[in-house]
Amino acid sequence: MTDAPRKASPETAPSDPALALNDRYRALADRIWSLSMESGLTTDFFRESLEANTSNLAAIRSIDGDLSALGQGISAISLSAAEAGAELERADAATAGALAAMDSGSIALSEVDARMEVFAGIFSRVTQSMADIERTLRSIEEIAELTNLLSLNAAVEAARAGVHGKGFKVVANEVKNLASKSRHLTDSAAALLVELRKGMTEAETGFAAVSKSEAELAGRMGASRAELAAGARAVSGAAGGMRSIRDALAGQTESSRRISAAMDELSEAARLLTSNSSLIAGNLERQEGSAAAVSQAAGALKATIDAVHGARRDGAMIAVGHDITYPPWVYIKDGHSAGIAIDAARRLLGEAGFSPVFHPGQFSDALADLLEGRSRIVANVGWPNRFLEGKPVVPSLPFAAFRPAVFCREGEPDRPRRFEDLAGRRVAVQKGSYAADLLSGYGCEQVVAANDLEAFAAVVWKRADFAVTERLVGAWLSKRYFSGTVATAFESDSELQAVFLLSARDAELKALLDGRIRDPASAAWLGRLVAGSADD
Repeated sequence: MTDAPRKASPETAPSDPALALNDRYRALADRIWSLSMESGLTTDFFRESLEANTSNLAAIRSIDGDLSALGQGISAISLSAAEAGAELERADAATAGALAAMDSGSIALSEVDARMEVFAGIFSRVTQSMADIERTLRSIEEIAELTNLLSLNAAVEAARAGVHGKGFKVVANEVKNLASKSRHLTDSAAALLVELRKGMTEAETGFAAVSKSEAELAGRMGASRAELAAGARAVSGAAGGMRSIRDALAGQTESSRRISAAMDELSEAARLLTSNSSLIAGNLERQEGSAAAVSQAAGALKATIDAVHGARRDGAMIAVGHDITYPPWVYIKDGHSAGIAIDAARRLLGEAGFSPVFHPGQFSDALADLLEGRSRIVANVGWPNRFLEGKPVVPSLPFAAFRPAVFCREGEPDRPRRFEDLAGRRVAVQKGSYAADLLSGYGCEQVVAANDLEAFAAVVWKRADFAVTERLVGAWLSKRYFSGTVATAFESDSELQAVFLLSARDAELKALLDGRIRDPASAAWLGRLVAGSADD
C-alpha cells in the first residue's frame, strides 16, 4: 500500500442498527472521556484559583493591617514632624536673634577698635611729651650745675672782698640753695619720669595684647557669624522642609486612609469571592466525581457493547487501549480516538485483518486493562521503560521515535539548558512514563501527575518548576490548553522507541504486528505520518 497518510475522521454510520448503536455509543463514551478530562482540569484550575484567592485574602488582610499600622505610624510621624517644625521655627527665631546680637557685637567691637586707635594716638603723643620733658629736665640739670658752680665762684669772690662782699655772699648762698632745689626737683621729676616710662612700657605691652586679642576676637566673630549665618540658612531651610514634610504627611495620611478603605472593600470582595468559590468548588468536585462515575459506567457499557459487536463480527475486533492526553500521538478529537499511534494502529491492524476498537483513558487504566485481559494492545508507549520491568508485557517493533523535552513557564529567568540544571528543582512527570527514567540520577524532585496535562498544570500553578514529556506532546498541550504560556526549555539529545505494548502471552498478535511494521511500504507510510503530524 502506497497511499498517503490521512487524518482519522468519524466513521460513517453502518446500515446495521446494532453496529450503528455501537459506533455512536463509542463516540459518546469517547466524548465523555474528553469531557471528564477537561472537567478534571477545570476543577484543578478552579481549586488552584480558590487557594490563590484564599492566599490573596490573607495577604489583603495582612496588607490592610499593615496599612492601618502605617496610617498610625504616619499620624505619629506627622505629630512629631509638627513638633519638630515648631522647634525648628523657634531655633530659626533664636538663630536670627543670635545673628542680630553678633552684628551688635561686631559694631561695638568696631567702636572699641576706633577708640583704641584714638587712645593709641594719645599714647603716642604722651610718649613724645615724656621725651620732651626728659630733654627739658636734662637742660634744667645742666643749668642747676652751672648755677651751683656760679654760687661757689660768688662765695669765693665774697670771701676775697671781706666785709664788702658780705651782701654778695648772701646772694651766692641763695643761688646755691636755688641750684640745690633745682637739682632736687629735677631728680624727683626724673624718678617720676622713670616710673611713668615703666608704666608706659607696661601699658604699651598691654595695649599690644589688647590689640592682638581684639584682632583675634574680630576674626573669630567674623568666622562665627559666617557659621551662624550658614546655620541660620540651614535651620531656615530645615524649617521650610519640615513644613513641606508635615504637609506631605497630612496628604499621605489622607491617601493612606483612602487606600485602607479601598483595601477594606477589596478584602470584603475577596471574602465574598472565597465564600462563593467554595460553593462552586464543591459543585465542581461533585461534577468531577459524577464525570468519573459516568466515564466508568460508559467504559463498562462500551466494553459490553464491544463484546457483543465482536461476537457479531466473528472475533475480528481487537481492543486497543490508549492514553487520552498525549497529542499528537494519542488523544480524543471530535469524540473519536485520534493521533499518530491511532492512525498507525488502524492501518497496521487492518492490514493484519483486525478491526481495532479503541479504549481511551489514563495510561495506568490502559495498562491495567492490558494486564487483566480487557484489551490486547496499548497503542502508544515509550520504550525502554523501567516502570514496565517485571510486568508480563512485551513491546512491538518501534513504529516511530519519541524525543523527550523539558518544559517551563514562558519567560522563566532560570531556564535549564541540560538535565544537570534540574538538580534541586521540582519536575512534574506522568506516572509510569518513560520520561521518569530520564530524571534518574540528576538530583531533582519528581512531582508525579496522572497525565501530562496535569503535569503542565502543576508548572502553571507553580507546584512544579518544570515538566518533562515528549516534545510534540508538550508543544501541543501548551498551545491547546495553556495559551502558549509553557515553553520548551531544552530537548533531550537521545530518542526513545515508540511501540505498541502487548501481553507477553500474545505472541501471535505481536508477530503479525511486527510483520506489518517491518514491511517497507508500511514503514514509509509511518514516516510520512509522523512527519505530517510534526508539521501540524
